[in-house]
Amino acid sequence: MLLAQKKPVKRVRAPLLVRAGYAIRWAILETLNMSPDAADTPSQAPSAAPRVGRPPRVNLQRIVDAALEIGLDRVSLPMVADKLGVGSSTLYRHVRNRDELLRLATVKVALERRLPSAPQTHWSALAMRYAQSLFDSLSREPLVIQELMRGRLGPDVEVDYLEPFLLAMSQHGFTPAEGLHLFRAIGMVTVGAAVGATAVQARVAAGDKDGADAFARVLAERAPSELPLIRAALAERVDLVGNQWPGLLHLLLAGIAATRGEVLPPLEPAG
Repeated sequence: MLLAQKKPVKRVRAPLLVRAGYAIRWAILETLNMSPDAADTPSQAPSAAPRVGRPPRVNLQRIVDAALEIGLDRVSLPMVADKLGVGSSTLYRHVRNRDELLRLATVKVALERRLPSAPQTHWSALAMRYAQSLFDSLSREPLVIQELMRGRLGPDVEVDYLEPFLLAMSQHGFTPAEGLHLFRAIGMVTVGAAVGATAVQARVAAGDKDGADAFARVLAERAPSELPLIRAALAERVDLVGNQWPGLLHLLLAGIAATRGEVLPPLEPAG
């Protein structure tokens, strides 16, 4: 009697959302200064030089970290493979293509926003510091803004840092609904500021020193009698770079404080 031959087991890759879930998990643990797997998170980036012997372990976290180190605006799978010292085929066991790698990387950047923990600090100071961390994340990797605009970073990512934010605000007397309103207000101001800052960075890269050069060129093409209010504003050296957004957010927070019968402390100096 012939033994039945076993059918080869077809290896099925985990769906994108499952792999994104793994990425989210280790990113959250990183923000808590915890390691999902000490063996998989070496303290130093691997050398891109050819290795002798067994190839290095490569996982999704190391791939995404390498992509962020290279820069999301220029990264490619061959560049990541070269940085990790492996063949490009190794990467395809973890990500399908460059677009998927970019989405996972932007998820990690979004989750790097850390809510400062200082129970004795006024709630407005915590809100301002959170806004600054959000602004820094978005302006450092403008691709995250694009992912937000495309709806690819929705509640499945947002809830993991919204919940701690609501908890921190509840310790200062905010109801969950009030905390959510505050969270949304911070987001509207800060995301808008990051978009403006990104546009200014692009103009500066094109040769516009402080954001005013483009206005000057346009005004020079118009008659001196045209656009008098814009000319008057520019004569006052209005900040066009976008650094005034903390003051604008502070005014918004002052309005929220007023509805609570509070007087907001002075805005903390930047730094």
